[in-house]
Amino acid sequence: VRLILIINIRRKEYKMARIGNEKNFYIWDSLKHTDPKYTKPFSKFGGKELTTIDPMYQVMCMTGMFGPVGKGWRFKNQFTYTEKNVFAEVILQWKENEQWFAYGPISSVCSLYKKNGGLDDEAPKKAATDALTKAMSYIGVSADVFLGAFDNNKYKELMTEKFSSNGSADNVKVLDPAKLKEMKNDKQSNPNR
Repeated sequence: VRLILIINIRRKEYKMARIGNEKNFYIWDSLKHTDPKYTKPFSKFGGKELTTIDPMYQVMCMTGMFGPVGKGWRFKNQFTYTEKNVFAEVILQWKENEQWFAYGPISSVCSLYKKNGGLDDEAPKKAATDALTKAMSYIGVSADVFLGAFDNNKYKELMTEKFSSNGSADNVKVLDPAKLKEMKNDKQSNPNR
């Protein structure tokens, strides 16, 4: 089975083929959709509008899939400090059939100082949280955001509908990957075009 996903990277279209055994996507497919109420837009340097995800939502997704943190999944942090920065390395682990699996390390860096020059006592937590959410994305948590689907208003509407019906997807239309290109080019549903 080969599914085609079309994504827009720097205003160029690229086709991504989902190749391989569909059984390998069971974790990814269980975690890939994001409830829009746990997201918010933010502008990056240069004015590009991106979507951020509440990290506790991602923790909730992992707990729903694998069980409580510490029992069904866990992570290990390692911090390295320099004069100005803290680096966090995170290894994500999850348990299936009494066997532990791991991904990482994933790294992130955060300044130890606030803009006003004062010490940012939250810097280690910020770096660790960023690395943890990046690691979670690699197994599929909120993959739709990272693949750019939240850039499209029609997709966000589908996810709002999906999650507003108490998590039941019975009455939700499944987005046809072949229509993604058409939706990305639709100026009404994607005002950033």
